[in-house]
Amino acid sequence: MTLSFNKNLRMFFFIVAWIALPFLIKSTFFQHLLVMILINTIVVLSLDMLVGHVGLISLGHAGFMGIGAYVSALLTMNYQAPFLIALLTAFFFSAVAGLIVGYPSLRMRGHYFVIVTFICGIIFNLLFTNLITITRGPMGIPGIPYPDISFSKHFRLNFETKRAYYYLTLFFMLALLYIKRRISCSKMGRALLAIREDEELAKSVGINIHAYKVIIFVLSTAFTGMAGGLYAHYIRFIGPDSFTLLHSFNFFVMNLVGGKGTVLGPIIGPFLLTVIDELSQLFQPAIARIIFGVFLILTILYMPQGIMGLLTTIGKKK
Repeated sequence: MTLSFNKNLRMFFFIVAWIALPFLIKSTFFQHLLVMILINTIVVLSLDMLVGHVGLISLGHAGFMGIGAYVSALLTMNYQAPFLIALLTAFFFSAVAGLIVGYPSLRMRGHYFVIVTFICGIIFNLLFTNLITITRGPMGIPGIPYPDISFSKHFRLNFETKRAYYYLTLFFMLALLYIKRRISCSKMGRALLAIREDEELAKSVGINIHAYKVIIFVLSTAFTGMAGGLYAHYIRFIGPDSFTLLHSFNFFVMNLVGGKGTVLGPIIGPFLLTVIDELSQLFQPAIARIIFGVFLILTILYMPQGIMGLLTTIGKKK
């Protein structure tokens, strides 16, 4: 009872801290930084559904993010679709793409699945580049509208300011965090954990390994597509360069550095590395690539469970 109370109390203060941040940090640049952290966190939380829950590594998640971004942008610009409808459609299209990729490839194991996601990420980027009549190719899509949610003629929410957009992305991040926690505590979560630990043993006790893998992969890609929609309406410009293999690699590093399979690891990783990435853009973008590589090497050598794993180990020693 006490342990559960302490966890709930920590989560309460965690949420309050995120709500208070924009009022404590009034600089528009740092508010922009917070929005980018939240968008990247949504992607990494989605990726951790695979890496943390079932031990699957994907190097193609930037491609699914791109699908969501393009679908949401094109619907709002060409068909004047409401933002929430466009975002739900992006969620659906990314889920369908995940099903098409995942259903056949998840019968493979180990590095074979990683190679498939790697190739799919490249294919998606080539489609974004070459379907010029739809995506405008390398020219990209500018002028994507800010989210505008109307509940009635007299009640309308506009998210043009960075502070307002921060709270929009915070809502979706907390919702995904809640869903991820519910999955972990469910029968499905226990089945995924069994698959991660020993596939053959899980199969022997009647767990449908392929079905569970497909379901979690589809959910992961769907929420990644949703993050893509949020990214498109925030940056207001998307192009193929926004969804490359390098971005997929960055998301994987964020997950690994923070601590895969933990509650706060997929939040700590994006927070730390997004700050490094965004600040490096002010000086020399290549610096971020070097730092990301160094973090990856140090994590593999000295922190195999990431920052959260290291903090947990230190806490136990005390």
